[in-house]
Amino acid sequence: LALSLGNNDVRIYQKTAGKWNLTTTWSDHLSRVLAIDWAPTTNRIVSASADYNAYVWTCEEGKWKPQLVELQRTSRAVCCAKWSPKENKFAVGSSDKNIAICYYEEDQRFWAAEMVKKKPKSTVTCIDWHPNNQLVAVGNCDYRCRIYSAYIDTVDSKLETSSWGKISGAGELLHEFQTESGWIHDVAFSPSGESLAWVSHNSIISVVTASNTSRITMEMTSYLPFRCIIFISENTLVTGGHEFSPLIYKYDEQNGTIQYVRKLVQEANTNRQSVKQIVPYETEGNTISKISSADLFGQIVIWKV
Repeated sequence: LALSLGNNDVRIYQKTAGKWNLTTTWSDHLSRVLAIDWAPTTNRIVSASADYNAYVWTCEEGKWKPQLVELQRTSRAVCCAKWSPKENKFAVGSSDKNIAICYYEEDQRFWAAEMVKKKPKSTVTCIDWHPNNQLVAVGNCDYRCRIYSAYIDTVDSKLETSSWGKISGAGELLHEFQTESGWIHDVAFSPSGESLAWVSHNSIISVVTASNTSRITMEMTSYLPFRCIIFISENTLVTGGHEFSPLIYKYDEQNGTIQYVRKLVQEANTNRQSVKQIVPYETEGNTISKISSADLFGQIVIWKV
């Protein structure tokens, strides 16, 4: 488990005999760490910080070694970072409106960054990858969610087909979706990549499908704004926010509706503050059966869905 406690440290914990033990602490960042993502197959970690930098950490002979990412055009905090499904690229977004598709340059032996060509108009708050490894969705403070091409010719063997549109060079804008008001807190593709969902500061859940990009299905909830969202199946969403417990919603594409299903409840080990992040924990086939949530008190909870 990799985490940061709101400072410049990244901590690695390992579970032994049912107890989590701190094994490693990194302090290479000069300011608060804002994003961490661990690639499970390649066993690499990307960390991003308010010091304008991102590092890729590789475990060699039991020791973690950092390598600075060349984010030459970034002059503000790096707010989000996420590995691609094949773990050969990652994307980062910053508060100076930059979005970078990062990849390892084998000849030069460093992590390079390809910037998007049409920058958004405000801070990049969240990123998610399409399952085909060649599209990214980003959320911004300008009330918009966008889909960009993330194809890198030196990394991707061939151009994949996509129902969202023709994929070209890295950074090409394919779609732009606007909410009524409220900046975007989180964005997520469905398991097939055919649907895209996001939550915004106006307490609305929005979903759009590749088959009809002109229609955005919205659900105005009675809750305070959600801060995170994931798909646990093709039509089932889990959101987290100020309710201390994740909430499940069902998306019906045919009728254009998003319906509340239930709140996750368990007697012990619950969040004690607003939920900031939800990630998959365990899967059964194509469906996520367990999730983990992290709150502002540093409590991490595993939920059966």
